[in-house]
Amino acid sequence: MKKTQLMTSLTALALIGAAALTPVDVFAADDGSSITATTSAEFEVTAGGPTEDGGHTGTPGSKNENLWLVKAPDLHFEDATIAKIIAGTDLAYVDGTVQNPTGDTAENNTLLKVSDLRGTGDGWVLTASIDQPTLVSDDTQKLDGILSLALGDVDKSNTATPDPVVADLNTDGTAAKVWTAAKDLGQGDNQASVDGATKFHINAKPDVKKGVYDATITWTLTSTPQP
Repeated sequence: MKKTQLMTSLTALALIGAAALTPVDVFAADDGSSITATTSAEFEVTAGGPTEDGGHTGTPGSKNENLWLVKAPDLHFEDATIAKIIAGTDLAYVDGTVQNPTGDTAENNTLLKVSDLRGTGDGWVLTASIDQPTLVSDDTQKLDGILSLALGDVDKSNTATPDPVVADLNTDGTAAKVWTAAKDLGQGDNQASVDGATKFHINAKPDVKKGVYDATITWTLTSTPQP
């Protein structure tokens, strides 16, 4: 009898175990209705990405680390005679090849390029200023005037970003806005080239000396965080 009772108990336990292991289809819809379940797919987007030659405006680890002024142009203007400078004249833009490139900010070329890979949507402002054209062989000889910088062939990752404006740079060094991206604009690559409408008005100078004159253009790219 003990043996029979033992076998009966084991059989009962086996049946209980089998029932526990039998999968219960809680998502079954045998009556033709539908069942919906949700799960997650997750990933993180980080700031930055591949960037061409150039330098960034911020310190590594700062919020501006991925706001880059990738390229900035050098400006070569047509030659002028003594007679033209005595009277005052407008010099037409020629190309981006200058005799005394500084090498600052970017390679010397005709392109202006801003890259915003911060992923903050803060926007940015690019300004430029110019000092007096100075005779390379005699830094006491200086000229005054206004450089009107025009940009064209605009290529933007966000087409809603406004185009750059014509910026009038006075040789007194006052900064002028060249390109502005408001909140949520300007992210990605933003590129333009110097347009043929660019010109350099040189004020009249009766005692001008002949020679090559250079003026330094300073480009400043800053973030504009919104509240």
